[in-house]
Amino acid sequence: MVVGRAVVRYGPDVTDGLRAEQLVEERLRAAIDPAWRLYPNVRWTGAERPGGPPRDGEADIVLVHPEHGLLVIETKAGTPARDSQGRWSMGGIALDRSPFEQAMKSKHELVRQLTALPDWQAHGQPRTGHAVALPSVDLASLARGHTLLGPDADARLVLDAQALETRDATRRWLDALIEYWRADGSRGDAIGDAGMRVVDGFLAPTFDLRRLVKGRIADDQPALVRASVAQEQLMRATRSMRQLEIIGPAGSGKSMLVAARARDLAAQGYRTLVVCFNQRLAASLTADLADARAPGGIDVRTFHRLCEVLGTQATTLPRRPDPIPQTWWEETLPGALAAAIEQLPDERYHAILVDEGQDLARPWFTLLRRLLQDPDDVFWVVHDPGQALRTDDVVGQLGLPRYELFENLRNPGSVARLASRFYRGATDVFPAREEVGRHRIQVAEPGAPTLERLRTELHRLVHDEQVAPWRIAVLSGVSATQSAVWTQRRFGNAVLCNEALEDDGRSKGLASDELPEEPDEVLFESIRRFKGLEREVIILVELPEDGERLDELLYVGMTRATTELVVIAPPGLAARFR
Repeated sequence: MVVGRAVVRYGPDVTDGLRAEQLVEERLRAAIDPAWRLYPNVRWTGAERPGGPPRDGEADIVLVHPEHGLLVIETKAGTPARDSQGRWSMGGIALDRSPFEQAMKSKHELVRQLTALPDWQAHGQPRTGHAVALPSVDLASLARGHTLLGPDADARLVLDAQALETRDATRRWLDALIEYWRADGSRGDAIGDAGMRVVDGFLAPTFDLRRLVKGRIADDQPALVRASVAQEQLMRATRSMRQLEIIGPAGSGKSMLVAARARDLAAQGYRTLVVCFNQRLAASLTADLADARAPGGIDVRTFHRLCEVLGTQATTLPRRPDPIPQTWWEETLPGALAAAIEQLPDERYHAILVDEGQDLARPWFTLLRRLLQDPDDVFWVVHDPGQALRTDDVVGQLGLPRYELFENLRNPGSVARLASRFYRGATDVFPAREEVGRHRIQVAEPGAPTLERLRTELHRLVHDEQVAPWRIAVLSGVSATQSAVWTQRRFGNAVLCNEALEDDGRSKGLASDELPEEPDEVLFESIRRFKGLEREVIILVELPEDGERLDELLYVGMTRATTELVVIAPPGLAARFR
C-alpha cells in the first residue's frame, strides 16, 4: 500500500487465505481502468461435458474486458513449493493439483458455462487467459535463470508480492499478462459491450424471485373458499329476517349471499325471484343456481328482462323500436310491467331477492313488491352506494331493516386498498386479505399507445405469467360501440371475445339465459356491464379522465379482480392511482 511516498510491502506474512484474496482484489481494483469488470469469489455448478454429471467450480477472481476478454486468477496464500515429481505444496501442505492447473481448469469450465448461455450464441469464443496470484512470495527468489515453475507454470503468469507493491507495478503485470495471452490475436474474439452485459448478467445477476400470476391464482383459491364459507354463515344468521336491506362494499359477498338465500328459500318450497340490473350478472346467477334443489322454483331476471317477459305474456309490451330510445328502458318497460301485474294475478312470488339494488329506480321497487304473494313475504335488497353508476342509490329510503357488511373478501389487499381511494359508499371497508404487489399501473396516452400497452400486458400475462386466457377480462371504461379495443380485438396472439356483442359493438339483444358460453379466449366487456362479476385477472383500459360518477366507475372496475389488476391509464388519471 502506498502511504505518501513510503512503500509498505505485503511480504511472506500474508498467509491467511482470506487476507490474501482481499489484498489481490484490492490491488487489482486499484490498477484496472473503468472498462474492466472484476468479479471476486465466483462459484458455479455445471457439467464438465455434455450429458456429464454436474460439478462445482470456483474462481477467486475473474477479470473481464470488452477487448481483452476474460482472465481467471487463482490466489494462494503461504509459500509454494514444487518437488521433482511435479507435486505442489503450500506452506508444507500438499496440494491435489498445482495452482496453475486449478486456474486453467476453472477458466475452461467457466467459459463452457458462459458460451452455453442462449444469450451468448452470437458472441463466438471469447479471448481467455488465466494466472496465479502468490502475494506471500517474490519471484526474484527463484534461482537465477529460472523462468518456469513447471511446464504449465510460466513465471509471467504469476502475480507476486513485488507486483502488488504499487498500483503501477500491478498495472504493468496485468498489461504483460494480456500481451502473453493475446499474442498475435489469432485466437479468441473480443467480447464487446453486448457480451459484457451477458457476462455481467451471468456472474453478477440481480433478481427478485416471486410467484407467477398463474401460481397466485391457485394460491388464492383457499381464501376465496373461506369467503364462500363466511357468506354461508352470514346467510344462516339472517335466515329468519324476511324483510332486509344488506349494504356492503364490492367483494363483501353480496351476490354470493343472494344465491345462497335463493337456494335455501326455493328448497323450502318458496317460489323465488332473483332480480339484478346487469345481463352478465343474471347469467352468472342463473348458472350458479342451475343445480339448485328448487321445488318452489327460481327465476333469475334482470329488471328489464322481467318487464319484457311479463309484458309479453300480458300483451302490454309494445313492439320494440329500432333504434331503441332511452325512454324504452326508463318508461316503456316499467309501464308494461305495471300493466302486466294487474292482468296476471297468478304471477306472484313468495320471495324476491334484489341484487345491485343501487341501480334500480325508486318506482321499480314498488313494482317488484307488487309481485309478492303477500306484502310481508321475503323481500331482500343488497346494494352498495359506491357502485351506483347510473342513478343515486335509494335503497336506504325503502325503510327495510339494515344489515351492514364491512369486509372486502374478494380482492387482494393491495387491490382493495387502491380501490378504497375511490370508494364513495356509506361504510368503512376492511380488506380481509393481506397480499401485496397485486396491481400494476401503466401510463399510456389514449389511442395507439394505449392499444400497444394492452398488447404488451396481454403478452406478459399469457406468455410470461402463464395465465390461461379465459382467466383474463379486459374491461373498458367506454361502451363497446365507442371502444377502439373492441374494434381491434386481436393483440398479438391474444384475441378478445364477447359472444353478446356484434362486431360493431352493438348488443345482440340476447337475454341472460340466451348467452352462449364464451370461448377460451380473453373476455372483453365494458366496466358497466361487468358489474357484480369477477375474474382472476382484470385489465382496465380506455379510462376517461373526468366525467360524472368517474370514481364509482373506477371503483367498480378495480374490484372485479380476485388475483391481479392492471390499470392502463392516461397520464392525467394515472397520477390519482399513484
